[in-house]
Amino acid sequence: MKAILLSVFALLLLLSENVQAQVTIKTGYISSSQYKDEEGQKTGGKGDMRFVEGNVNIPVSQKMNERNQPTVWMISTGASYTALNNKNLQSYIDVDQIINAQLSVTNIRPISKRWLLLTTIGAGVYTTSDVRLKNILGQGGLVFIRQFKPNLALGAGLAINNTFGYPMLFPAIYFDWSTEGRYQIKVSMLNAMEVSAGMRMNKYLNLKVVAEMNGSLALLEREGKDVVFSQQFIIAGLQPEFNIGNSFSVTATAGVSCSRIAYYTTRTLKAFFKDMSKDADPYFKPAAYVSLGMKYQF
Repeated sequence: MKAILLSVFALLLLLSENVQAQVTIKTGYISSSQYKDEEGQKTGGKGDMRFVEGNVNIPVSQKMNERNQPTVWMISTGASYTALNNKNLQSYIDVDQIINAQLSVTNIRPISKRWLLLTTIGAGVYTTSDVRLKNILGQGGLVFIRQFKPNLALGAGLAINNTFGYPMLFPAIYFDWSTEGRYQIKVSMLNAMEVSAGMRMNKYLNLKVVAEMNGSLALLEREGKDVVFSQQFIIAGLQPEFNIGNSFSVTATAGVSCSRIAYYTTRTLKAFFKDMSKDADPYFKPAAYVSLGMKYQF
């Protein structure tokens, strides 16, 4: 799970599903729950979380070849604000807010009848307040994608970023599968993981069961050391989606935060491998989750 989460942060593939300009806004809340250390022991602290995030994807160039395959250049930008309301956790977590913002340029082009090449490069700010050089990450990636069917694509490649102070390579995975019709199933791993299954009730309403992974990251100095504070959570719930016209939709989700890990890691290669070898990370116990989102395509 840690390797997958790291790839998500390393490779911010904000590629629109149907190569349209797209704006998304989402806000959510995870209720208060107890915080346990990496040994699974109670710490006496607890906390809740609120977040708001937005993304804009704009294809600036698009053309089709003789096989009806697209070559696309896209600019993507996104930002999120996370507020942490923790109690009795000063010795474990002394962060009360996280600010993330990123900008990337993505190109996808065909290299054969079945294969596409996706490349992306960008940079982001991951901080708790002030913007400094140490808060900025450069990131990029190269992924080879095989289009098995119009609704099924699978790819793999490499992502690069400087989370640990110098460029490092990580595995990157691309997966997208969906079905159309009254009954809908979708599994995707683009800039996050998402699984959903649902039914189209009518042209205005879809009803889904969803599971998603999300998170935020802050690069900061703590006790004289450069550290990474990461928070990653997995949610599951029921999600009605309301379609207003052909371009605008609103979603509301109610469910549970199944897992929310939150911890510090020193920005060193040694600490990275030590963290990867751990059986468990400090985490908040399951809690209630609600969110509201909007999407506009044009």
